Amino acid sequence: MGGIKFDDVDARILRILVEDAAMPVTKIAGKIGLPRTTVQERINRMREQGIIQRYTAIVNHRLLGRGTAAFVLVSFMPGVGFSQREVAEKIAKIPGVYEVHLIAGEWDILLKVRAATIEEIGKLIIDRIRAIPGVARTLTCTVFETVAENERGL
Repeated sequence: MGGIKFDDVDARILRILVEDAAMPVTKIAGKIGLPRTTVQERINRMREQGIIQRYTAIVNHRLLGRGTAAFVLVSFMPGVGFSQREVAEKIAKIPGVYEVHLIAGEWDILLKVRAATIEEIGKLIIDRIRAIPGVARTLTCTVFETVAENERGL
């Protein structure tokens, strides 16, 4: 981490922000026993250094009607005029696809998809994902229960 300044106090601040990014700086300062201005300066520095890239909301997908999730492994078929990266980028634009990762191993692309029901996930995979040139085959792993999902970072 050339040029990056990061110590145990920064790590404590970051852990608090990962748990609740909306927590006021004054409350964070109280939790770790530092002045508010010091905590704010450290947060600003971590943002400037790129350690904190952005703040985001964690969505309850079940309440929004997308409570069923699955991971989909995709095998890429070369020779169709698209690169593996281009196929992944096309998949990423499909509504219901939440994550797209290029991976190593027997499979080439890993997806996280969400829908209201397993039937809708099936339609998403059959009608949208498998219809993309370059998708050779898929393997779907349905999520029974999510035990941990948030990026902890530290």
